[in-house]
Amino acid sequence: MPQQDRYKERLIPIEFNFYDQLEDLPVKDRCSVVLLTCGNASIKINNHIRMLHSPCVLCLSQYDMIELIHSEHLSAKSFHFDPWYIKSCLCFDNLEDSVEIEPQYLYDRTNLYMFTKHHDSFQGIFSLTPQNYIHINELMLMIGAETFSQSDGFWTCRIRRMLLQLIRCISDIYADQRKLGLFEPSESHNPASVCAEYIHANYAEPITLGALCALVNLNRTSLNQKFKAQFSCTCMEYLLDYRLKISQELLSNTNLKIREIAENCGFKYDTYFIRQFTAKLGISPAVYRKNPLSYTAYDGKPVQKI
Repeated sequence: MPQQDRYKERLIPIEFNFYDQLEDLPVKDRCSVVLLTCGNASIKINNHIRMLHSPCVLCLSQYDMIELIHSEHLSAKSFHFDPWYIKSCLCFDNLEDSVEIEPQYLYDRTNLYMFTKHHDSFQGIFSLTPQNYIHINELMLMIGAETFSQSDGFWTCRIRRMLLQLIRCISDIYADQRKLGLFEPSESHNPASVCAEYIHANYAEPITLGALCALVNLNRTSLNQKFKAQFSCTCMEYLLDYRLKISQELLSNTNLKIREIAENCGFKYDTYFIRQFTAKLGISPAVYRKNPLSYTAYDGKPVQKI
C-alpha cells in the first residue's frame, strides 16, 4: 500500500518491506530494489532459472514474472517505488527508448533500464562485494527507517535523495559487471547447468524429473539428451550420485545416525539409501564409516581401498 503522508493530504507511491520472502513479487505499478542479506533462493524469473546467493540485489519492475522455487535461511528487504517518484515526468508508459521525453530526463530514464530492460542473460540480478553490500544495506536501512518514521515534513525529499544514491550505486555495479562480461550468454545458463545447479542447492528436497523439466521448459527426452551430452549421465543419475557424495562426507565428518544422513541427503527411506550406497560404492555405509580415510572419494564408480 502507498504511504500516507502524515504531514499532507496525499499518498506517496512507495512501500518498504524489512522482511521480504520474495513471494509477492513483482509489485504492480512499481519498480523494486530487493536486497538479499542472508541465505539463498532458487527463482524462476521470466522463464529463466536463477540461483540467488546473498549478498545480492534484484532490480525488478511490474513487467517481470517471478516464482519462488526454493529458499534456505532467506532474509531480504525491499523498496518499491513508482517511476514518477524519481522524476514526475516518468511513468511506465514512457520508459521505452521509442517514446520521446525531454532531454534533461534521459539520464534518469537510463538509470531505470536495470529494472525494465531484462533479457535472457540479464534478469536484473547483481552479486555484491562486501564493500558494495555494506553501502547498499546502509542506504536501504535509512530508506526503510525514514519511510516508517516520517521524521519531519521533508521526509519524502530525503527518501528520494537516498533512492537516487542507491540507484546510482547499483548502476555503477551494473556498468562494472557488464565490462567483465557477466551478462553475456554463458554456459551456466544452459538447461543442463541450470538443473545441475538446482540439484546442488536442493538435493535434500524431493526432486523429480518432471520438476526439472518444468524448470527449463523441456520434455524428458530433450533434457536428458542435453544432460548426457554435458555430464555423461541422466538427470536422475546425477542426482543420485550427488546425494551419495554428500552422504559420504556426512559419514566421514559427522556423528549423525544412518537414518539422519539418509534424510539429510534426500532419501525418503534409510533402507533405500543403504541399498543404493552399497550398490554404487561397493561397501555399506556402516563399513565405510568405520575407516573413511581408507577409501577413495566416490566418483560414480565403486570406491577403492587406499
